Amino acid sequence: MSEKDNDNKASPVITDRFGRTLNYLRVSVTDRCNHRCTYCAPSEDKFAQKKRAEILSFQEIARVVRLMADLGVTKVRLTGGEPLVRKDIEKLVGWIAEMRGIEDLAMTTNATLLRKYAGLLKENGLGRINISIDTLDPERFRMVTGGGELKPVLEGIDEAIKVGLAPIKLNTVIMKGVNDHELASMIDFAGERGITVRFIEFMPMREGVDWKKFYLPVEDVLKRDDIRERVDTSAVAEKIDAKNKVAAYSLPLLNGKGKAGFISPMSNRFCDACNRLRLTSDGRLRSCLPADMDVDMRAALRDNASDENLIALIKKAVLLKPEEGEYNYEEDGRQRSMIDIGG
Repeated sequence: MSEKDNDNKASPVITDRFGRTLNYLRVSVTDRCNHRCTYCAPSEDKFAQKKRAEILSFQEIARVVRLMADLGVTKVRLTGGEPLVRKDIEKLVGWIAEMRGIEDLAMTTNATLLRKYAGLLKENGLGRINISIDTLDPERFRMVTGGGELKPVLEGIDEAIKVGLAPIKLNTVIMKGVNDHELASMIDFAGERGITVRFIEFMPMREGVDWKKFYLPVEDVLKRDDIRERVDTSAVAEKIDAKNKVAAYSLPLLNGKGKAGFISPMSNRFCDACNRLRLTSDGRLRSCLPADMDVDMRAALRDNASDENLIALIKKAVLLKPEEGEYNYEEDGRQRSMIDIGG
């Protein structure tokens, strides 16, 4: 009998100082990646992969996730780096899938290894998957990913569809002058497969990137004729919240299959609805993506801390969560890059 079979109690709730319920944990299982995407990975001279001893073991990750599930976390997403380069990742998937309180277990991957692992991940309890893909042009794909090949990614997408890792979402970072002319093609690709493509505004994701050069607001994308010809934008007005801001649109395609999402972390900040915590691969618990404030869980784990002490650290991280995260607009990037923090 799994832990879930014994779940007859109402789950507690983690709330921060501003009344937000935090029920979503993103876990980076590695800082290693088989791509070197231009907007994510720092240059080699500014990024050193962590030593194996610095990375949390699966047992350590599982312990933190279990405690957070006991505190009210119901959603877990495994990220990297690239999570599928972590050996035996399906074992961690299986452990988390069996935990009491976890209702939604997902993964974000670049899909280069997904054809090999999709079935195994599904068998071990992974519910759904997001796939990072910014272009369907093989040459442009090599440029954006630092030499990656598109073919295995497309094969991975098809395999994920085949084994039922659904709903499948494609994550496409909008880059003005790089792939913004391909957005309609990405919508057609998703529509043909009955899946979702999500367009995400370019953010300051690593040091040394002139993010303003590539930034294109979602609002401008939604006005384009090639998008309106494919996406039912009539639902846009219904998505505006009380502050007249839009966190994210999820709109049906006019062909009746699939959806297009539009996520605007820069033009329409949605901090007031943020429900996330992040555990980095080296064991830092971070409550806000752009805010360089976190709590060291690894030291406590390796000092044989009690569950009570670990829970106290989790609550400390929650208290650090600001009302609104601030990106470093004046100086490009951040102290820790996205590949270091986890997607």
